[in-house]
Amino acid sequence: MPITSSSLTYICHHKVNLNHFNPCFWLFGCLFLFIISGCNKKTQTEKQEGGIELVIVDISESRTGKLSEFFEPEIDYIWLEDELDEAQLNVGLHQIRFYGDKIYNLDIYNCKCISIFNKAGKYIGKIDAYGEGPGEYLDFDALTFVNEELVLLGVYPRKIMWFSLEGEFLRELTLKAPFGPGVFSEFDNRYYSYNSARKTGEFFIQTLNENLQDTINFLPYYSERLESEMSGRNYFQKSKQHLYFGMTFLDTIYQFHNQQMIPMFTFDYGNYGQNLEELKRLELRDRLKIINSRVKLYFRGQYRVSEKQFYTFFSYEKKVYNLFYDREKSQSHVIEGNLINDIDEGHDPKSIGYGFEPGKVGTRIAGKDLYHALVEKKKQMGKEDFENWANSKGKNFAKTALAAKDSENPVLIVYSLK
Repeated sequence: MPITSSSLTYICHHKVNLNHFNPCFWLFGCLFLFIISGCNKKTQTEKQEGGIELVIVDISESRTGKLSEFFEPEIDYIWLEDELDEAQLNVGLHQIRFYGDKIYNLDIYNCKCISIFNKAGKYIGKIDAYGEGPGEYLDFDALTFVNEELVLLGVYPRKIMWFSLEGEFLRELTLKAPFGPGVFSEFDNRYYSYNSARKTGEFFIQTLNENLQDTINFLPYYSERLESEMSGRNYFQKSKQHLYFGMTFLDTIYQFHNQQMIPMFTFDYGNYGQNLEELKRLELRDRLKIINSRVKLYFRGQYRVSEKQFYTFFSYEKKVYNLFYDREKSQSHVIEGNLINDIDEGHDPKSIGYGFEPGKVGTRIAGKDLYHALVEKKKQMGKEDFENWANSKGKNFAKTALAAKDSENPVLIVYSLK
């Protein structure tokens, strides 16, 4: 009998009378099994330490989806109260970060400030240091937290600035070279920044140790690749155990480990993928016309990640699709339309726009709009059913909507990733 992989599989998975096999076959078979088991062990180890997970995005298999499939069975509502004039927030909040018992709201283009609230939604203070002198900035692009201090990155003029968690200026360091938006990783005690590379020899990612030394560069500029025009402030994302990087137009998400940049996820769009070479040949204005009208699938640089899930969203010919990838089952879920809120039957989110902290994600909606949704729900349900819902499953939703009914300030809707 010839030695084949199928016969070895048969030996592994079935009870076999080994007397039917001659000694030579048995010897070679055991040797081959030893080699195969060693190879399998090596393969499993490689996947564990740096294997790429293939994320298939098949629009033909899209479906409706419920929040309970992907999130824990509780939703938090935090209204950022605006009783004080200085607590009123603009529409554009480019980052919202939770740290300790505080919430930090970055308005980069309007007031160029950071408004600070506590977890109950009460206004605490503001970092508002616009200017050209010491302790001031003309622009900034991101914040991170290091040793119980708030650190501004992507600052212009070129420097890094440190503040207390209450917003008091502490110190700054002037830089000779650009150091763009990014994060501090507590996993290896290093700063990571994204910079716009524009020519050969430049890199998109720079990392420094906690003392702002020991420079390591990743992701060199490549002239044949379609490069992102985005700020990059959301390209770095943390789970509870790792730091990741994903950039607009790239089809791979990377993880940083032992000062290495390891590919972790790669997208397979099948026939639904956008031809990026076609976009690259176009002038920026024409490229944006396609992106805003008939664009196909490409990675947009916005994602959330945990040890169990990967999330992002796509546009395909003006329709939005949410993608949840189950890392344990290696299974993609392409969700068409809004996510159905079957947890408290309140707001159905279109997408998950914010990563508040590792494991906590969500969206925001103006207080008065949340109240309008509550009124509409009452009309649809009828008085008795509405009162039952508002006093049970929908209690937190209804309570927050009533409190914020006249407010332009946002209500943060917070989900916990499974």
